[in-house]
Amino acid sequence: MKLYHCAKTRSTRVLWLLEELGLDYDLEVMPFDPKALQQPDYLSLNPFGKVPALVDGPVSMFESIAIMQYILEHYANGRLEPDRKGPDYGVFLQWLVFGEATLMGQIAVIGQHTFLLPEGERNPAEVERARKTLATYAEILDEELSGKSYLAAETFTAADISVGYALFLLHMFDVYPAGNANLDAYYERLAARRAFQTATSL
Repeated sequence: MKLYHCAKTRSTRVLWLLEELGLDYDLEVMPFDPKALQQPDYLSLNPFGKVPALVDGPVSMFESIAIMQYILEHYANGRLEPDRKGPDYGVFLQWLVFGEATLMGQIAVIGQHTFLLPEGERNPAEVERARKTLATYAEILDEELSGKSYLAAETFTAADISVGYALFLLHMFDVYPAGNANLDAYYERLAARRAFQTATSL
């Protein structure tokens, strides 16, 4: 199994999962540079010129959440997810997808209008709107975590990796919404994990 990775990008989720599961894998750390990601060899793995890409024998994939689900299905032996026939599994899938489908859209807006777009195309108003939306999301997460250590099944799961990576980016971009004690404690628990520290350092 080989993971193509750029530091701090969505491939961090997959790397974190691999580390949590203690799986053997090869890691190809690539520069966060369009020239490298647009090379023909790499485009054959991810035609969008982004990371991650995962190659596992004849299987080649490039969506981080899909890759996580694939790894859970084929290599986790029931770890880091609830019983698929139990009542917690739907909640688990909900938060697994939420980390990308809901949180990352607003975080991407902040990244684009803070440093990714050319300076003349950046719009501070877009950043402010995204920050307000994220503040609302943070309040909802804070309420969800009331009396709970993790988002699904009362134990750490891959859903926490999905959401935790998004929270990591909010800290990295210095836009983490303040004033949510449950969410703050949750993030501290995630950040204390050895696998999180490994994945976010590579």
